[in-house]
Amino acid sequence: MTETGAPADDLYYDPFDFDVDLNAQPIWKRLRDEAPVYWNEKHEFFALSRYDDVLRVVVDTDTFTSTHSTSLEQMGPDRTFLADTMMIYMDPPQHTWHRKVVSRAFTPRTMAALEDRMTRLANGLLDQIDGRDEFDFVEDYGGIIPPTVILALLGFPEGFEEEWRRGVDASLTLATDGDQIAAGHPVDAPAPDELIGADGSMGMGALFQILPELVEARRTTPEDDLMSVLANTDLDEGGTIRKLNDAEIFSFVLLLSAAGTETVARLLGWAGSLLAEHPDERAKLVADPSLIPNAVEECLRYEAPSPVNGRWVTADTEFHGVVIPKDSKLLMINGSGNRDERHFPDPDRFDVTRQIDRHLSFGYGAHFCVGAALARMEGVVALRELLKRYPTWTVDRDRTTMVHTSTVRGFAKLPVHI
Repeated sequence: MTETGAPADDLYYDPFDFDVDLNAQPIWKRLRDEAPVYWNEKHEFFALSRYDDVLRVVVDTDTFTSTHSTSLEQMGPDRTFLADTMMIYMDPPQHTWHRKVVSRAFTPRTMAALEDRMTRLANGLLDQIDGRDEFDFVEDYGGIIPPTVILALLGFPEGFEEEWRRGVDASLTLATDGDQIAAGHPVDAPAPDELIGADGSMGMGALFQILPELVEARRTTPEDDLMSVLANTDLDEGGTIRKLNDAEIFSFVLLLSAAGTETVARLLGWAGSLLAEHPDERAKLVADPSLIPNAVEECLRYEAPSPVNGRWVTADTEFHGVVIPKDSKLLMINGSGNRDERHFPDPDRFDVTRQIDRHLSFGYGAHFCVGAALARMEGVVALRELLKRYPTWTVDRDRTTMVHTSTVRGFAKLPVHI
């Protein structure tokens, strides 16, 4: 710190800056030590980087609301229109009953069936890799499993997975020409019809074109999938019973399928990178596969797939002697909190046997990730089946590329030699 207690002039954090994103962990470390309440004048946001501060925000939905969006480039003084239909932009009590609806799909029977499907899928992908001396950990493996699983959970027919994954990537990725995105100016996602291939191949647009037909079919003949749950749930609104309308179902499907695709793909990419970087830790998993579930938790802690989340401040509030005014934009850097030495001993050491009481990668409280159990299972199955066949691999670091969004961080391409 400088003598005035302010951070040094060279300390700069900006989630839109690609160079900052590539060098995030050292910058987050400096934020925790030098500026635990950081102010970015260019984009007019505050940022919190310590574990306890992030945890305080996520559990207080009255003071720190999600209803103005949770992505910095979309946040502004007006409540987002998506707060009426999309669960991630709601707060209790409205958020509570939406969450209850979705939770009904994650039954033990459904999860067991999905684990079987994940195992078959992982082995099918590994069969295609057999005989090669290299593959892309994301493009050929980790990035394919999540959309296949989440679309199966929802009840979509097979055949949409690859185009869906590419459509999600396109809708979340910031400009790659070096231009910086201005906070407060929403980044528009591609329109559905723009995401259908020129050859008529199926994509995000095609997926949602068949959605009304699927919903109607599930209303008539329910099946064991989330679409049936959404189509047939009775909602009690002050004594008035109604079903979810099409707009609400559309929002649920869009949120769950996009979130379940992007974040788990980043988790698996980080796992591939971290285990290559720490071969002794990887060897522990090969020798004792029962450690794999804890290794997934350590990957989530060490490199959070979604390390930055926003909230709108509804009342003046103080952190470390600094007042964050009402109507401010606030970023919680949970990826930094996960490396806070004030909570985790020796936080920069990657340890698959580490005892983790609670990391912040899935959030906490009302907005704890509803798909956390599914994401964990995908991570365990993917690593378990991979390590059976390939106990070692190395990453071609010169050919890796990162995704660029304001909220998600990880690899778009991760070439590995086997």
